[in-house]
Amino acid sequence: MNLKYPEANFLENLRNRFDEEFPGVVVGKIQYWGNARYYHHYYIQFTPANFLPGIHFEYYVQNRVGRLEFHLEPDPNNVEQCRLYRDMGISLMHGLLDQGVEWNPQLESFWLKDCRIDSLDSLLKSYQELSCLVEPLLAKSLMANREIKLELLSYSKQETGHVALIERGEDVSVRIMNLAEVMKLDLSLPDYQRDYCWEDRNITDLWNSLLKIEPDNPFHLGTVILHDNQQHYDIIDGQQRLITLTLILLALGYDDYLPLLNESYESAEAQDHIANCKYVVKILVQSCKNREALLDKIARQVSFAVLVVSEANLDLAYTFFSNQNSKGVPLTDFDLLKAHHLRFIADEKQAEHVAVKWNKILQLPPVYHDSNALFRTIGIHIYRLRRWMRKRGSAENSYRYIQHEYQAAPSMPDIPPFGERLDFYEKIQGGTHFFMYVETFIQRYEDFVREPFVQEVRDRLSYGPYEIFADTLATLLFGYYLKFGRSYLVEAFFCFSQMMALYRYNSDRVATNGSGVRDWAMNSEFLLMIDQASSPTFFLAEALAASENKFQINSGLYLPETKGVKWGMYVALRNIWNYALPLVSDTTIRNKIIEEYGIQ
Repeated sequence: MNLKYPEANFLENLRNRFDEEFPGVVVGKIQYWGNARYYHHYYIQFTPANFLPGIHFEYYVQNRVGRLEFHLEPDPNNVEQCRLYRDMGISLMHGLLDQGVEWNPQLESFWLKDCRIDSLDSLLKSYQELSCLVEPLLAKSLMANREIKLELLSYSKQETGHVALIERGEDVSVRIMNLAEVMKLDLSLPDYQRDYCWEDRNITDLWNSLLKIEPDNPFHLGTVILHDNQQHYDIIDGQQRLITLTLILLALGYDDYLPLLNESYESAEAQDHIANCKYVVKILVQSCKNREALLDKIARQVSFAVLVVSEANLDLAYTFFSNQNSKGVPLTDFDLLKAHHLRFIADEKQAEHVAVKWNKILQLPPVYHDSNALFRTIGIHIYRLRRWMRKRGSAENSYRYIQHEYQAAPSMPDIPPFGERLDFYEKIQGGTHFFMYVETFIQRYEDFVREPFVQEVRDRLSYGPYEIFADTLATLLFGYYLKFGRSYLVEAFFCFSQMMALYRYNSDRVATNGSGVRDWAMNSEFLLMIDQASSPTFFLAEALAASENKFQINSGLYLPETKGVKWGMYVALRNIWNYALPLVSDTTIRNKIIEEYGIQ
């Protein structure tokens, strides 16, 4: 790469590389300044799609020296934006003090120290390094400046009456409607809907799409699915887009009926997302030069295919919901499972009751990293236990693996299901059984993670190269807990951890995605031992015998050197037993721990 004279295909190569390595980042044009005959000075801007106006990365060459910078450039006529960007600059300065980053006195640009760019590869490497440092701090700073306290969306309801969109006797009606027409409907959010959850990127993506509307050309924005219950239209799909468009119309000065302003948003998470959306929209609208013209285009030219399902066909509405994949936040496996199993509940009141309880489960706080008890229980541990029990590998990287595992199992039409015991490996029945199954195992998992020993294991082993081992050990230990509770739980952990440690000591490499460790757990047959044991004593005896004479290195004491990942795992387990040895009541296992780890 010639810093003085950029090659003709340089920008094309640069855009291709960014498309491959940083999708969603817009690469601008080469801009020159100075003497046109000598291209000593030029710059190129890189703008991630979720950035607010005036915020971007900029690669520039001056006097044949190339450097990448991060820029905060507010509109000088927008007082609030200038204040916001100044606050973000101060936050970035404090957050980057020890990160090898410099900045100018005005806190408008930031760059890596002593970073000279002389090739396309070094430019991409610098971008990755600088963006990884800046973007998390930028998001945190922006959130700190937002209107977290939500003004309640309580506006005088404008009575419009129920507009009939479906003929009597019809099950489904489809028609094309523009946004202004949709907003004249008495729209409502049913209890079984998920909360509003759009983030900055979703909002700015929609806004940037709206700015591209051409005069007099319709702008189709996907499908909206409504359930006509004769009093109002419940939104089955389209909530995220319609709420965001409502707030955009409101900010642009729309003075007609906006039905979703009358809805209540109960959960704190939904309120934070609504407040965030109002703030982002406010900033975006302030940068709009002709608001009146844009408002008219959005209201009249944005259109939807509006699909309306009749009052008597709520199950059909659930079917459309589960199959829909229109523009917006993609449906999660748990959204699809909710819709799938609600179809099996004939009583509408029961269905709504179950849906409300399900939404509360979705809002459970994180229990491990960023995942809540629903995902950790059903999406990780119970999923693995179900697969391993049938000698099937856990395909946790496959598409919709949770949805496929928990759909209703096939049954005989003439024989009703009976005899369910809520064992983790039993077949899933459609409807209330699934929701009861999930709630039961979440309660068991929450009890499990409150066990002091389980917390100690997680704190001491769940980091760095040992996290995949700790996560798999947690699944096995949870499987034991489901059968025997806390009885001899510490002894069971020794059996699991000792055999897993021997597996690691005798393996040169393990897959970093954890698939090899999970396959080992499946093939260990620990779950079959647990299921077939009527008492912990039978399981512990069989589990201890399972590792004898199975590995070449049969003790961490025989590791060839006291360093590396294998030795680190031995030390991590020794630290656990330094704490947990007094909890071991079985003499045989206690002596094995003392012998293996030299603990007195």
